Amino acid sequence: MSGDRNRPLSETPIEPPIETKIETQSASWLERFRHIQPKSSARDHDPKFGIVYARGAGSRLWDMDGNDYIDLTCGYSATNFGHAFPPLVAAATRQLSQLTHLTGEAHIGRIELAERLVQLLGFDIATTKVLFNTTGARAIESAWKAAYAYRPGKLMTIGPCFHGRSIATQALGQPSGSLLPLAPTSQVIASAAENYPHCAACRLNLHFPSCQLRCVDSVFESIAQQAESISAVLVEPAAGARGYIFPPSEFFQQLRSVTAKRGILLIADEIQTGLGRCGSFTLSQRQAWRPDLIVLGKSLAGGIAPISVVVGRSQILDAIMPGAESETFAASPLATAVALEVLSQLESGPWMQRGAKLGEGLRRLATDALAVGYPERIPK
Repeated sequence: MSGDRNRPLSETPIEPPIETKIETQSASWLERFRHIQPKSSARDHDPKFGIVYARGAGSRLWDMDGNDYIDLTCGYSATNFGHAFPPLVAAATRQLSQLTHLTGEAHIGRIELAERLVQLLGFDIATTKVLFNTTGARAIESAWKAAYAYRPGKLMTIGPCFHGRSIATQALGQPSGSLLPLAPTSQVIASAAENYPHCAACRLNLHFPSCQLRCVDSVFESIAQQAESISAVLVEPAAGARGYIFPPSEFFQQLRSVTAKRGILLIADEIQTGLGRCGSFTLSQRQAWRPDLIVLGKSLAGGIAPISVVVGRSQILDAIMPGAESETFAASPLATAVALEVLSQLESGPWMQRGAKLGEGLRRLATDALAVGYPERIPK
């Protein structure tokens, strides 16, 4: 969003499309980008791709020609506090002058961050452990590895999910048309995307709660029929990359009951939904269900340093053989220092309340839009 903010709306000129607004500097830099980057790095499917950014502050971005924009994607939820957020920059600066990097060794920040995460997630410190990684995809792989080591079997995914783009994690998402032949699809049970509680567009034309979640009967039946061969169920508390769908909390509570009854592990992918984005520390907490393993990432270090984490029962994470899980940059002193400041901000600042308020406003707008276009889809 660029232009003079002091100009009256009626006098604000209609701006040309982004494609034609890119000036010489941005065009030149974009040409250099395309020359040196593989085609997979060019996100031409993204309508905002093509702008070359130079700097950012808070929620604003500036391109090479000085045009400014509102950043509504936040690096896919990695910069939830905005760009160059002073408390996070200060934490990073302090740490850079003390201790920069270690690989696997114990250090104060790593220990403190693990303990704080266990506390904030409401787990028992005596029976909980924390496994650090760098990216969300790697953390999902680690959770999968731990679940398999603890209870060998297949991993089941739910609905229109997304869990990463590594060779392993791309097999967990839908749609799966771009899978490489190396993807371990034989070890994955993917429930049909249409068998998912998407109340605003119910395929059965029913309404919650009177429907009693009939749309997911087949999911629970599949779990019951294949229980002996299922290691764990991996689920997002709200679908993210596939449409931002928020199922009723009762669905997850029933899923927890069904899996626990059969000894199947339940893994919550809270990489997008966690850390205050949905008005609570994790969305599963707000939905009142407890996973065996929780995966967090993205905004844990405010976009300054990559860090992700798996938190859960000690017996499960200890099932991974020593030496079978290691990453060079996992829980680096820099990343943990920033992450501790992120947690401090979430605890003491107004951020989660602000997230809840903004979410309520956006839901009202969405409901109004649906009422205009799809009145029969609005739950009674």
